[in-house]
Amino acid sequence: MSDEILRYTDLATAIQLARSAGMTTTEIVRELTRGRTYADALGLAKLAAPLLDLTVSEFMALRKNE
Repeated sequence: MSDEILRYTDLATAIQLARSAGMTTTEIVRELTRGRTYADALGLAKLAAPLLDLTVSEFMALRKNE
């Protein structure tokens, strides 16, 4: 997916497109939070976690690249 598509797409649609492209939940979380500060990622987690069937803490744990 290109950044141009995601810029004009709502979060639920972006997640749906990522899933249809075969991305895992971890890949989706990392793409959504790439380059974001912790505070920004936390704000996004509150919106995106329910769409991914995750808790906010699970979302933030998947964000880590360990």
